[in-house]
Amino acid sequence: MTALDEAAALEVQAEEFPDERGEILLEAAAAWRRAGRTDRARELLTELVGAGGEDACYARFELAETLFEQGAAEDAYAELARLARDSALHGGHCTMVAELLAERGDLDGALTWYDRAVARLSPDEIETLRGPTGWMQMSSVMLCGRREVRSQLGLPADSTDEITPEPPSARRPVDVHGVREYIEAGRMPRQVRMLVFQRGERAEARRRWPQEYQDSDEEYYPAAERRWRDLAESGVPAIRVVPATVSQLCEFADRVGGSPTDPETKAAFGETVAEEATIAWPPPRNSPCWCASGAKYKKCCGQIR
Repeated sequence: MTALDEAAALEVQAEEFPDERGEILLEAAAAWRRAGRTDRARELLTELVGAGGEDACYARFELAETLFEQGAAEDAYAELARLARDSALHGGHCTMVAELLAERGDLDGALTWYDRAVARLSPDEIETLRGPTGWMQMSSVMLCGRREVRSQLGLPADSTDEITPEPPSARRPVDVHGVREYIEAGRMPRQVRMLVFQRGERAEARRRWPQEYQDSDEEYYPAAERRWRDLAESGVPAIRVVPATVSQLCEFADRVGGSPTDPETKAAFGETVAEEATIAWPPPRNSPCWCASGAKYKKCCGQIR
């Protein structure tokens, strides 16, 4: 499926699923951009801006990013100024803009947007950031980015920098592709979490993101089992399977301002799931298989060679 086909298909889906229309049209606009049709992307984004709400803020961000790519920086900054005044603006939006401006070398602008994100932290969020699991919060990523920008500007550490948590290297969120880099760097993780869509949910994930999940179930589950065996043989002491639903992942991605198909977002989501909601891999031979086929592990993925 080409980017053009994907964009057109997403627009059809947006009409079929009105409750998810805004999110799907954002994906469609991104697909139109990849296909080189920025005119259509801007039409969809402008429509979303007119509808208001959270999705309108994401649309304004996408519009600004598109304008920057087209060399219309003045118009892009005007769009960001309008975004700053939007009542639906939240910390995830602010962090996205800060990261965009930092990438463009506008460190002063990036710091302004990081400070907007910090201003939206609740007392409870700040208290959690100070605690032992603070590094697991997505807001800690924002604080680290802010601290880096301040450092590049030559500014001294401030009170917000002091609450920026440092993730233990052994528990830093990593996806399946990043684990190998950790092992090769001599930093063996104590535990690796692998986010999966079990059989019922994977069908929904394939419907929503066909480009991301092209393998059939017959290919996907055996491949995952083999990768995990390879990690175990490499010395990873504990692997836990994190069953996810599409709705849970999308809700988390919206909350933190990320994409539900981004490996870092999925890895971060996996770290927020309580231990008792995960599955120790490999499960006992007579236990239900981790893929939720309904069969025992020994009769399902456990017999893969």
